[in-house]
Amino acid sequence: MSKSSKKKHEEAAAAAAGEESTAAAAESAATADAPAAAGADDVAPAGPEEEAPDPVAVLAAERDEFKDKWLRTVAELDNVRKRASRDLVQGRRFAQADILRAFLEVVDNFERALQSVPGDADTGTPDPFREGVELIHQRLRGVLKDQGVEPIEALAAAFDPNVHEAVGQFEREGVEPGVVIEVAQQGYRFGELVLRPARVIISA
Repeated sequence: MSKSSKKKHEEAAAAAAGEESTAAAAESAATADAPAAAGADDVAPAGPEEEAPDPVAVLAAERDEFKDKWLRTVAELDNVRKRASRDLVQGRRFAQADILRAFLEVVDNFERALQSVPGDADTGTPDPFREGVELIHQRLRGVLKDQGVEPIEALAAAFDPNVHEAVGQFEREGVEPGVVIEVAQQGYRFGELVLRPARVIISA
């Protein structure tokens, strides 16, 4: 082989080797880029950044919450105060009723005394003792009335178990059953409280 042919052959081999090297480098680069591209596809797009809460709005919400709690507490305290006031008034009223109830026995005793002492119409002459008992009796009833004590109306009224206590039952012509025909003991009330029910006899 001549020198000229040998030189051409070497140049052709070198060119072929260069092309193979370039192709291998290109393939290697493509292989390296493929995972990167795949990884890029897997990453979710970044969303908008969350805004920080408005400090003014936060303070306003806390203020409203504290105000609501404060109003609730004030309302509860007011209810407690009103309930305590009602209980105090009711307690005093019950205590007063107990004292007034004790005076009813005194009234009963004066009435029995008046029934046992003959009246002026029977004797024909004034009786200072009876007059004194009547004055005391009237005064005592006046004091009870001033305190709010009232007699319970019973005679000829329909029997009411809330204010009447039946101690007997008889038939009476012309009277419907369940009507009070006689009062054995006067009853009294103190406002809405019954100090003593009227003891009555009703028609059968």
